[in-house]
Amino acid sequence: MKLKRNMSPVAFLFCIIGAIIGSGWLLGPFFAAKIAGPAAMLSWVIGGIMMMVILLSYAELCTLLPIAGGTTRYLQFSHGTLASFTIGWITWLATVPVGPIETLAILHYASNYLPWLMANDGGAGMLSLNGFLIAAVLLFIMTVINVFGAQLLAKTNNVIVFFKLLVPILTLVILFSIGFHPANLESHGFSPMGWKGVLTALPAAGVVFSLMGCHAALQFAGEVRNPQRSIPLCIMAGLLICTCLYVLLQLAFVAALNPHDFRHGWASLSFAGDMGPFVGLTAALGAIWLTKILFIDAIISPYGCALVYTGAAARLTYALAENGYFPHELMKLNSFGVSVRILTLNYIAGLLLFLPFPTWQAMMSFLVSALILGYAVGPLALNVFRKSMKHRKRPFRVPFPQVTSYLGFYFCNLIILWTGWSVISKMMIAILLGYGILAWYKLRASQEKFPLHLEHGWWLFPYIAGMGLLSYLCTFGGGLSLIPFGWDFVAVAILSLIIYIFAQRGGLDKDEYREIIDAELREVL
Repeated sequence: MKLKRNMSPVAFLFCIIGAIIGSGWLLGPFFAAKIAGPAAMLSWVIGGIMMMVILLSYAELCTLLPIAGGTTRYLQFSHGTLASFTIGWITWLATVPVGPIETLAILHYASNYLPWLMANDGGAGMLSLNGFLIAAVLLFIMTVINVFGAQLLAKTNNVIVFFKLLVPILTLVILFSIGFHPANLESHGFSPMGWKGVLTALPAAGVVFSLMGCHAALQFAGEVRNPQRSIPLCIMAGLLICTCLYVLLQLAFVAALNPHDFRHGWASLSFAGDMGPFVGLTAALGAIWLTKILFIDAIISPYGCALVYTGAAARLTYALAENGYFPHELMKLNSFGVSVRILTLNYIAGLLLFLPFPTWQAMMSFLVSALILGYAVGPLALNVFRKSMKHRKRPFRVPFPQVTSYLGFYFCNLIILWTGWSVISKMMIAILLGYGILAWYKLRASQEKFPLHLEHGWWLFPYIAGMGLLSYLCTFGGGLSLIPFGWDFVAVAILSLIIYIFAQRGGLDKDEYREIIDAELREVL
């Protein structure tokens, strides 16, 4: 049984938009304004540009090798087992929890009118037993929808995305019509926290987390019709649409605030109902009917995002099984071309995340750093494939590939740095745990069956150690501040260039996986 290529280009575009527009638009503008003031609009612009450059590599890779879970398999084909396992492991740890976390966000909103969903434990909102049962049901429904394949997922997501686009656009129209105060943009200075505030908002306010949703949609590349044309157009169009929407929402939010709400500065921004910022804002402006719609969207937007990520996590797990890191028994597909075993595994793993951990917000930052590390796959693999796969047709070619790939890799590392040492240190521990699992696999298999390709992936060790050291010495998230803001850009640029050069030289210089790739492409093309 093979994966079925039955997702239309429009459905794929909606899948991208659905993954990007989740709870981020409902919460992000509030937290971004607190960190960067009106200049938070620049955070969304910078985030959109950075993601656009990073995704250019994927636009070529997904048309060159349109396979399911490709973001994990590309590094297997370009640098071998060690590199592929490292990135695949950390990406899996970050992708599987997104569905449960978005579900948890829904219940946080719903607890405003269904307080029995949450239990207050020392001031920290945690799921009650009833809340856990509701969360389990919501996650189960996502899983069941995904059991019936990408086609049903796409149809369900199309309806959800239509509503998810309609509500923020309607919110923009209302806020610009009845609550636009241009003086808010300069009353306390346009950028009161400077460039550091603008950049800190990218990971800390959920800017990057929102825009990274495209990563989930890329896992469906093996099921998109006419992938050579559809994938690059949909990637760029989806990201551009969502970035523009987020910039306008940030502008409308800042301009609609009552100046009294930030009279002591943007860092102290607060107002009645700010747990649901747009709900509180529209209620204060008297648009009660829109407030009710926003409450509904606070359920639909996160749930739609979670639905896509549930499917993406299944494709990612399938790719890890194809690489040999998960049991091959998981790859058995049903008549809809979906692995029920993988969905069941991820569902159980998701339920464990509903336990009342007090570090939920820190987990969100961890997801940003881990997912963006997974994005580094594209820039590192692109030019290796330019050499090792010269014989393959490229419907889309990235302009100036060396410069574009390096910039994409550099941008990934900057975003990782901005999440801070407190987050990166946890990510390093997770990677070490993964290496323990890799060692266990290695002891069970022969060198021929499970080669590590250490000579092609050794650069990962100085890369991870170097990023950890820089984050410890810099000014973000608990660092020692020994490297001043500004110089950290230079330090990351140098480290990125060194690792990029070694990664390019360490790529597989022959098409080692040619037979495997040809076999997979015969199935999906």
